[in-house]
Amino acid sequence: MANHIHRPPYYAGTEFADLSKHDGGLLHAVGASNYQVLRANRSRPEEADGFGNTYNHAPMLTYWRGCFYLEYLSNPVSEHTGAGQSFIVKSKDGMTWDKPRVSFPVIRVPAGEYQCADGTTVEVPEGTFAFMHQRMGFYHTKDDRLIVSGFYGHAPHHDICPWRNYGIGRVVREVFEDGAMGPVYFIRYLDYSGWTEDKLPFPYYKHAADKSFVAACEELLADRFVTEQWTEEHGPADTAIGLKIPKKEDGEGGTAPNTPFESASSFCWYHIDENTVAALWKQGKVGISRDGGVNWDIRYEPTFATSGAKSWGQKTEDGRFAICYDNSLSSEHRYPLVVVTSDDGIEFNDMACVFGELPPRRYEGIYKDFGPQYIRGICEGHKEYPAGAMWICHSINKEDIGVSRIPLPVRRSVDEHIHDTFEGCEDGYVKDWNIYSTKWSPVTLEKVNGETCLKIADQDPCDYARAMRIFPRSAKVSVVLEIMAARYEKDLEIELADKTGVPVCRVSLGGGWLKARYGSNTEKCCKVEPEPVWHTLEIRADCANNVYTVLWDSKVAKRYGFGRPVHKANDVERLILRTKPRRCLPNFEIYPDTPDMKNADEPETQRIYLIRSVSTKSLD
Repeated sequence: MANHIHRPPYYAGTEFADLSKHDGGLLHAVGASNYQVLRANRSRPEEADGFGNTYNHAPMLTYWRGCFYLEYLSNPVSEHTGAGQSFIVKSKDGMTWDKPRVSFPVIRVPAGEYQCADGTTVEVPEGTFAFMHQRMGFYHTKDDRLIVSGFYGHAPHHDICPWRNYGIGRVVREVFEDGAMGPVYFIRYLDYSGWTEDKLPFPYYKHAADKSFVAACEELLADRFVTEQWTEEHGPADTAIGLKIPKKEDGEGGTAPNTPFESASSFCWYHIDENTVAALWKQGKVGISRDGGVNWDIRYEPTFATSGAKSWGQKTEDGRFAICYDNSLSSEHRYPLVVVTSDDGIEFNDMACVFGELPPRRYEGIYKDFGPQYIRGICEGHKEYPAGAMWICHSINKEDIGVSRIPLPVRRSVDEHIHDTFEGCEDGYVKDWNIYSTKWSPVTLEKVNGETCLKIADQDPCDYARAMRIFPRSAKVSVVLEIMAARYEKDLEIELADKTGVPVCRVSLGGGWLKARYGSNTEKCCKVEPEPVWHTLEIRADCANNVYTVLWDSKVAKRYGFGRPVHKANDVERLILRTKPRRCLPNFEIYPDTPDMKNADEPETQRIYLIRSVSTKSLD
């Protein structure tokens, strides 16, 4: 193995995100698609979680007996405040998700004084609600049972983290295949924070009537890698859990102590071989152990340009390794979500964008940072995993919850021109298309007169649907698509863009017209019949000569001459279909303290577009 195996993981590439662009101006991972699990809705809670909470965060993901399970925590408005609870959501395919169900409910903290082991007295007033804070979600037992976990805490102020003296303890319950869940139990409670069994709102696990469940909890407690995820919340006084990784205030050699806004937390690990284990924490902290987790080399790794948004690493189905993180040093601007890959689990390269959207934050709230964040995947050591792709989950703006599917092997380009119909997508995944699909702007497959088509819909007042197809990088290319749509006043935008996302050609369909953008102007090319029938749109781009031609049903609708593309580029590689204009806001100049958006909770009249085929060919 290469000499660099003796150091922790690092990024050897030279590409980094430009935060003035939501996708960082990066190459995209071919086929990486994003699906919304939850769209928060305050005034129409029946459309979301049934409660109307608008702070939703810290999702955890697993795959068990052929289904995805996702847990996330939720507060009414802000971080570390309010009547918090956790939800669990189930999906067969990762694209369509059931309604959230409460996994750990709202509880009140008994009023009174709590005497802590360090001599501190914590006074809890009447009416204090607890809230959830969980660094670990699911555990699979050796006999294939599924346990879901969470952590209850409280705090007198949102700047105080709900652990150590303000922690209550960790709860667990069993998840059954039919969606039901067993009783809630505490698996650890913080006695050094003044908690005793008689104060707990749920019983201690050792009192469970089901002794096999007690044995499952004991198995979980004995797994030091799993419980290392707990150490931040439980604190150093709990010596029965974790790997005993050293904690240091500054410098190298350990992770930071459990203090608010700590410089390293959220342990993630993957095995390179039986004895070699790599670890990731927040804030670019990385580690390597060559003796199965006993001794560690831990350091800050500046090549992983990230902040407090969590990083996720794993060995992938193709025998390689991948790390996903937000490539931003600003903890308030957590985008874009990228993946880097490695052959040996140490040297990572080939940065690719996975989630390159930054939808507007609809609801005000404390510490609701911009972007897809708190990235988690499916832990190692399980019996089964979804085939053909790496799956991760994240919150978006700390109000919506989503998952991303990254096909394996991870690619950043395609070699052959495309001839896509959608007949071969029996599993529902649109092969090689980069999909951005939300609850109110879904991108799906649908049968139309016996033919499978790509369906792009939109009724979201704040967000859009997007489907992108990467094709071979070409200076002179023809892109043809068959499209059907009724007449809508709002536009569907169709772009050809270069490798950094710069739009070179833009055609729009709306208001009864086919329109084309040239320079700073948009011109009507030809009228479009209001009846929804199939049309053929062709865009011929000649980047060297600054020319592009638009053909509608094989007739030249408009040809723009020298100096008339939207932007100058050497070549193009992306076809982008988007139900609203591309967005530049919010950006890294805007701090995330924006107010509530108006009319965010009411859907608009739905628009639907169907795509039957897409093809490209070189014109050189």
